[in-house]
Amino acid sequence: MKKLITICLVVVCVMTAASGATFTLSDSALMSLDYKYPGTPTTVVSVTDAAGPGVRFDILYPDPRNAHGENPTLYLTSSIYGGNGSLTGIDISSFDAFALKFTLISAEGVSSTNAAGPIIVGAMINQSGSAYAYHPEVIAINSSYDPMSATSVTPTEASQINLVGFVCNIPYWWYDDSPSPWDSAGARISILVESAPNAVSVPEPATLLLLGLGGLASRRVCAHRSR
Repeated sequence: MKKLITICLVVVCVMTAASGATFTLSDSALMSLDYKYPGTPTTVVSVTDAAGPGVRFDILYPDPRNAHGENPTLYLTSSIYGGNGSLTGIDISSFDAFALKFTLISAEGVSSTNAAGPIIVGAMINQSGSAYAYHPEVIAINSSYDPMSATSVTPTEASQINLVGFVCNIPYWWYDDSPSPWDSAGARISILVESAPNAVSVPEPATLLLLGLGGLASRRVCAHRSR
């Protein structure tokens, strides 16, 4: 049974929305995720805005065969704890959940049933009672057990974003297989992360700046008229 796993992350919200709505991240917002939890050796090799919807993330896991000791989980966020934090501080009190769609493109450069995998992914967002949480989904390539794409929806009751992003890690059941499906030189995973269907996209970082400048200009006009 899948559980709601506690984690660290920041979320971004849109201006207004009806109660019970779910929010997601635009491509531009996904490109702004820049804080990786420092306790893991996993590396984001490249981030590419795809030709269509979504952003491609190429992730390198060092020697996944020792995953228990290495803790190779990737937590990539926009956060108050590090990085630019461009998505933090946004009011998300009108939303009940945060969601992202994930697609496993390749593992070890291979997009076939022989590719190493599957992987666990999830949309991460801070909670009012804990630092963060995500709802795990398992995706694989041409597997009869797991889909290639899945949408993770993580409930939240937080009033604003402290961190938001996603998690991507190698499932524990692949750690100690013998023979191991992973190369000791490391494993490279490519995933596509995109806005969740039927969810409200957060304003892009550039839009947030314009909204802030517009609000400041409005306040100045009001102040002038009140004199």
